[in-house]
Amino acid sequence: MAYLIYNAAMAVAEFIYTIFIVFLMDAIVKRRMVSRDMSRKIVHLWAGGLIIFWFLFTGPIQIQKYFFSITPLLWVFLLLYTAFAKGPSDPTVVSMTRTGNPKELLFGTLFFPIMFIIITFASFRGLAGITAISVMAFGDGVAPIVGKYAKLHYLHKRKSVEGSISVFLGGLFGTLIFAAIAGISIYANIYVILVALLLATITEAVTPSNYDNITVPVVALAVIWAAALI
Repeated sequence: MAYLIYNAAMAVAEFIYTIFIVFLMDAIVKRRMVSRDMSRKIVHLWAGGLIIFWFLFTGPIQIQKYFFSITPLLWVFLLLYTAFAKGPSDPTVVSMTRTGNPKELLFGTLFFPIMFIIITFASFRGLAGITAISVMAFGDGVAPIVGKYAKLHYLHKRKSVEGSISVFLGGLFGTLIFAAIAGISIYANIYVILVALLLATITEAVTPSNYDNITVPVVALAVIWAAALI
């Protein structure tokens, strides 16, 4: 049963990993070193890095899933509590909202850990799960940062060509890295992955910003599932 103690320690480390970036970005935003909007995307990217903990747990797969999911589940409750009980100066509000309104946490931010849990149980360390999380976390996370500094060519008033390209490339980069860590060769299935990422990118471009943390990974997951590459 030593793996239970080890997994418990990993679960604590996973939670500390998430708390660290919240307080770091809270301090940075309050010193006006970055904007709130940039902070929330940095947190978004950092949270995507939780996927590395998929590969740090041990023991039966189902046990690993439950231990991993402790942190995103805690964040679901923390975000709900913060949205209804905290004010604009709370570190979570400062680092994860555009305007300082705690109720913002009830939309895209809240959907992120919920989707992480769903994907974990649907395709733990699988190609579908890796691709879905990569495009949700790294693709969607990097797009606004690129959009902030690029000379934009808008698809419509909210989305740019450069941002959409970043969604695709960020998702592809994440998929390549974490598939390699998982020991999955993607080259025989690269066309399926490219189609999944392309459709997820199109979905991100047309989805209201509060809901793309749901639609984008679901589309990627569905395409790869349809190809039986769980």
